Amino acid sequence: MNNNENFRTWSNFKEEKLDYKSENEKKVISEMAKLVVQIVHRRKSLGLTQAQVAEKAGMTQAQVARLENSSSIPTIETVMKVALALGMSVGLTSLDEQSAALMAHA
Repeated sequence: MNNNENFRTWSNFKEEKLDYKSENEKKVISEMAKLVVQIVHRRKSLGLTQAQVAEKAGMTQAQVARLENSSSIPTIETVMKVALALGMSVGLTSLDEQSAALMAHA
């Protein structure tokens, strides 16, 4: 996709989708976007290509690209496969714990 008009980021995707979603759906999109941002940052910090991550995750490079470029909201299975391939884990915390952690780092 060399045409910049077709290149979408999670930020663009969230802006488009948040116009008509319920509050809970907005939160889901926002949390998924946070995960994807962490995944992209980790891949780049490890110096890996999308193709290398895809091979480790048992996926295609196109699937990793779709995850990173927000062509659609990924499944949790896709997120977990890529995260594990990057040596990451996906965990759940309560929103209270997240708020406390953010306050502790402020």
